[in-house]
Amino acid sequence: MKILAPLNSPEETQMLLANGAEELYCGLVPEEWVARNTGAVWLNRRSPAGGNLRSFFDLARVVEEAHAWSVPVFVTLNAQGYTAGQLPQVLELARRYVEEARIDALIVSDPALIVALAEESLGCALHLSSIAASLNARAIRFFRSLGIRRVILPRSVTLEEIRQMACSAGPEVELEVFILNDGCIFEEGNCLTTHHHSVGAFCTGLARMDSRPVKISGSPWLPGEKESVDALLEEFHQRINMLTNADATQGKGLPGPCGLCAIPFLQRAGISSLKIVGREASALRKLMSLKLVRAVVDQVRREIPEAAVQHYAQSLRGGASPCVPGRMCYYELGETA
Repeated sequence: MKILAPLNSPEETQMLLANGAEELYCGLVPEEWVARNTGAVWLNRRSPAGGNLRSFFDLARVVEEAHAWSVPVFVTLNAQGYTAGQLPQVLELARRYVEEARIDALIVSDPALIVALAEESLGCALHLSSIAASLNARAIRFFRSLGIRRVILPRSVTLEEIRQMACSAGPEVELEVFILNDGCIFEEGNCLTTHHHSVGAFCTGLARMDSRPVKISGSPWLPGEKESVDALLEEFHQRINMLTNADATQGKGLPGPCGLCAIPFLQRAGISSLKIVGREASALRKLMSLKLVRAVVDQVRREIPEAAVQHYAQSLRGGASPCVPGRMCYYELGETA
């Protein structure tokens, strides 16, 4: 089980490698893409300015340094879809990522792009983005038939679903799961908004919107009915606020929602990689996130009892930002009991 860390600058590479990153991922949006498609049409799921490298030279620097540590580098081409006019340009960029920068894998989601890349035989692995929303074993087998080597599971899957998919996938397909930062209560595969580095996504604003419930029938509220609806809305807003980092921890550079307590379970389930989210985050946030995950993974690798690992993980979060089990969690541990 490897630790996968994000970056958006060559200057972060050494810091991440020295602090325990075992895989790296990034995006690259070259000037030719912006010139042809404008900045409003994103090449991947992060802003060209805030979440991506800007040149092939930068990417080559990252890969060279990572390979010196025997650490692979993955690059995102994970927009939900590309037009027929964009696809040739995306394929050419993919070819350059592999041939010029020597990346190890492409993170993709558009089935048309996946088929085209498989036909190109570029010599790198294909990892399926969570944007593709592989929610069951049949979906994994389908994408494996298209040439996918690793599947990044969506945030919405439960631990029990992860266990079942891991059992069904077999050794031919690696599974990667989210472990820290940028939680979401929505299904990303159905999300058509963007995650801009300065304004965030539309969904993050829901926590701050005023809500006024009404009955479709127009009939008056029964005693206690409106209070119940108001309580549900308040809980919904709080959940969004926690999982989308709308709270103050993001501004302080502190790690957000997490699945640290689930790491022992994920290890037993045979998960290949733990994904730290946040290409657009500050170097401080990346470093703190990596240190948290590495500390817990080291406990698991030393075969510390599971309950002790979970207590240790929560104590670490208590020193950095509030750890609220059940509220900040990607995964509910009770579902595996």
